[in-house]
Amino acid sequence: MSEKKKKIILVILFIAVAVFFAWLLYTIFFKPKPAVVPPEVEVPVVEEIPRLPVTREGWEKMTYEERARLGLPTEQWAEEVEVPVAPPPVVKVPEIDEVAAGGRTWINPVSDVKTTAATLSSDGRNSVYYDETDGHFYQIDKDGNKELMTDQVFYNIEKINWSPTKDKAVIEYPDGFKTTYDFVEKKQYILPRNWEDFSFNPSGTQIGFKSISKYPENNWLAVSNYDGTGAKPIEHMGENADKVMVSYSPNHQTVAFSQTGEPRGTWVQSILLIGLYGENFKPLIVDGRNFESAWAPKGDKITYSVYSMDNDYKPRLYVVNGQGDEIGSEKIDTGLNTWAHKCSFNKTGDTLYCAVPEELPEGAGMIPELAAGAKDKFYKIDVKAGEVFLLAEGAMGGYNVENLYPSDDEEMLYFTDKDNGILRYIRLK
Repeated sequence: MSEKKKKIILVILFIAVAVFFAWLLYTIFFKPKPAVVPPEVEVPVVEEIPRLPVTREGWEKMTYEERARLGLPTEQWAEEVEVPVAPPPVVKVPEIDEVAAGGRTWINPVSDVKTTAATLSSDGRNSVYYDETDGHFYQIDKDGNKELMTDQVFYNIEKINWSPTKDKAVIEYPDGFKTTYDFVEKKQYILPRNWEDFSFNPSGTQIGFKSISKYPENNWLAVSNYDGTGAKPIEHMGENADKVMVSYSPNHQTVAFSQTGEPRGTWVQSILLIGLYGENFKPLIVDGRNFESAWAPKGDKITYSVYSMDNDYKPRLYVVNGQGDEIGSEKIDTGLNTWAHKCSFNKTGDTLYCAVPEELPEGAGMIPELAAGAKDKFYKIDVKAGEVFLLAEGAMGGYNVENLYPSDDEEMLYFTDKDNGILRYIRLK
């Protein structure tokens, strides 16, 4: 290629490059940008709210058609038109029953102070208890009206065992000092310090007890007059004293239970009933451990609780016959996981009332402390029919029941709130 042609080509390339850069600069800095058309936005149509004339006089000067055209009231001035007011929203309040009927039920306080050893009084309607704050014993009605049972003051009582007649009580102190107090005679009788686990006979004239010595050969189950006189041995306990539970039966048949029957396996016990005169009663066979019992008023029935592996080591409540050749027969498995001390028969013994924890952890039968703080529901067991009914659950969060007992007419079911000792009741009728 000649030198002339090379120069021509270079000139053409230079011009092309110059044109390209000129176009690029124009496009970036000088070319007008196309107008951006915003997206079409639908403007909401706001319905014009017709306004009344400034004065009523102006509205009155309008014709019917003018008022209608402007969307104004045509017949009546607006201030005279009644505007309906929406009713307040209906708030549904949970229903709480005054009388126990299987649901949430009002629970009423009886006392305003902590009560100790509260139980039904001899009149069958009111209660008796000990007030540790002032050291006095009181009788109290359901409305909280109370009266002294005696002027004598008792300080720092550790344990109280009432007679069925509620006119006497065995009183024990932390230092081992023990007495029987007669609330009618206003007299006190000192009992030997080595006597323990007291239980009155039905008439309150005698007490059953364990006479304990540091030598096992001197451990005896015995009875005496309520004032400690006339003591006589009933059964030698030896090294099995801790397996004997003193419990006078209401029919005068037995004075204690003993967990010393013939071995029957890990979860089956033979409980012996010890009579006053060496009777050979039929043993009571129970399906579990930690036997705890309570008598029906006539002594013909026993309710008891035991725990076993089959029930996750929780207490299980049963009812059986409790006298003569019928001992242990007609067993009722209530299906309730509770202890016998949280139950009480009515006056005739055909109904059993119980406080039953809503939930119990596994092992509560072995270690009752696991149930601390558990809230109870209330159940009624028809002993004759073997039927169990939910009686009530406490309103306002429920309560932990320590002990309970119905009035003789079964209008009230009393119980002690374990958390604070307050005596309360549920209406049954």
